[in-house]
Amino acid sequence: MRQILLRLPIPGTEQVLTLYGYGAMMCLGFLAAILLAAHLAKRRKQPPDVVYNIALVCFFGGIFGARLFYVVQNSGQFPRLWDLVRIWEGGLTFYGGFLMAVAAVVVYLKATGRPILYWLDIVAPGVALGEGFGRLGCLLNGCCYGDVCQTSLGFAWPVGTIPWYHYAEQFLGSSAWFDPARPLAGLGMTPAEPAGAAAGALMGSLAAAWHAPVIYPAQLLSLLNAVLLAVVLYSMWRWKRRHGQVLLALMLLYGVSRFLLEMLRADEASAYLLGLPTLLEALGLGQAAARLPRMTISMNVAAAMVVVSLLALVYLGRSRRPELQADYAPPPEPPADSPQPKRRKRRV
Repeated sequence: MRQILLRLPIPGTEQVLTLYGYGAMMCLGFLAAILLAAHLAKRRKQPPDVVYNIALVCFFGGIFGARLFYVVQNSGQFPRLWDLVRIWEGGLTFYGGFLMAVAAVVVYLKATGRPILYWLDIVAPGVALGEGFGRLGCLLNGCCYGDVCQTSLGFAWPVGTIPWYHYAEQFLGSSAWFDPARPLAGLGMTPAEPAGAAAGALMGSLAAAWHAPVIYPAQLLSLLNAVLLAVVLYSMWRWKRRHGQVLLALMLLYGVSRFLLEMLRADEASAYLLGLPTLLEALGLGQAAARLPRMTISMNVAAAMVVVSLLALVYLGRSRRPELQADYAPPPEPPADSPQPKRRKRRV
């Protein structure tokens, strides 16, 4: 884990410019996604400027959605209004960013009269590649950590990291003298800021008496999953039958893989399956509601994505609309700075 990559003092001031690992990886991932999408657009003889416009829309829509989804899930972590915008310290979700970015891009493509599914297919492999860089940022930040591992695949995080604090609180929670209502953060021990003298002594004593458990490398597994998804989606352009199949394949494959990866993670509280207990209790089936499996919010969203993508793929497979066929492509657009042909004047 390396939350801070670089600290640069600003000449003439006491301020220090801090480069966070999570933010740096997010920027690199965004750039990699743009370059891959622009490459696909050029191969299809389409203007890469459309990709750059999509990237601008994705940036604002994706950041807003990713932060909004995280804040809704972890509202207790934001006691101050300023904390809502500190995205360089982590606190973004792929689901929120993906869904909001897709909605923003659809609005842009609809407004400009371009085929929506055609361009979303071009962008899809880059989205998967950008997700990989985001997971590398998670590894540097220490978030999105795994559950306790019973095999040789895992590793223990060092003292003071986010996973270490999580499992330290669990360990102390089993102690008679520890107050669960006053966790380590209440004692002045937080992974985001240096600990004080008393908190540092407590952390040192805890580290000497207790060793953090070995946990799954969830970030590395998610990184590998994203890279494989990018390769598969890029290859799909050669044999797809309908426009939109690459995007829906991203939703389907990511939904399945994310559901499975969530089983190895421990950073998100569990919830009931898709809100079904409320419906069952309204029908007088409270005991059936209690027996439902408990899943994380991300697992619920993943299940919904799988169902929606499967239904959409069936619809696309049966569609005969010409603009959805793989051999359809919008006519190439002339460059914006290309000279317009002069009109000849008619002789009277």
